[in-house]
Amino acid sequence: MKPLVLLRHLTALYVEDDPEQRETMGDLLRGFFHELVTAANGAEGLQLFQAQSVHFVIADLKMPVMNGLDLASAIRRLDRRVPILLLSAFTETADLLVATRLNLVDYLVKPLAWAQLKDSLERCAEALYAEGQLFVRLAPNTTYSIADGSLRRAGDAITLTAREKVLLDLLVAHRDQWLSKGRLLAALFAEFDQGSDAALKNLFLRLRQKIGSDMIVNRYGVGYRLRQDAP
Repeated sequence: MKPLVLLRHLTALYVEDDPEQRETMGDLLRGFFHELVTAANGAEGLQLFQAQSVHFVIADLKMPVMNGLDLASAIRRLDRRVPILLLSAFTETADLLVATRLNLVDYLVKPLAWAQLKDSLERCAEALYAEGQLFVRLAPNTTYSIADGSLRRAGDAITLTAREKVLLDLLVAHRDQWLSKGRLLAALFAEFDQGSDAALKNLFLRLRQKIGSDMIVNRYGVGYRLRQDAP
């Protein structure tokens, strides 16, 4: 599969404070990704990253409230793997040094040429594939493909409901952290109605039956996460 084809299955977060630039660049990025979510500053972008299953982050460097480097640093504390691409109208040595320490995939200077953006996104896709980010082994006999949402256990295809897939995507995307019940309810259910708590428990029960009962752990008062010692 060609690297850029992989991106068509993924969700990207694009953070840019300039409305016109956000619209123009957003239209371009939508041609590469399955879904694009946008934010007007780093603080808003961080909230979206925590609430959704995001596979790719693209952010402007200079923004109010929280700039691109601070956003990248906050995301790295939550997720060591997600590719982060920073955009800037200037090349500043100090920023480049910080960006290097944050293990960003790229740092591009605006205005961007289409070929330059395409090349950077292609390298990001290759990195995702090479590091096994798109194909997750949940157990010795259970694998999940982020690229197409397919789950296989002992060689058999396992069907996931739309909501089970959203939950598994969230757990995989945020496997380095605990996801609180409130955060999961907000992401999975439109309203916090009386049945949502029971619905969440039932959703976890069904997903555990499909990926393995011991593959999801929970800690009372803290939340849920995938087992950290899963192979």
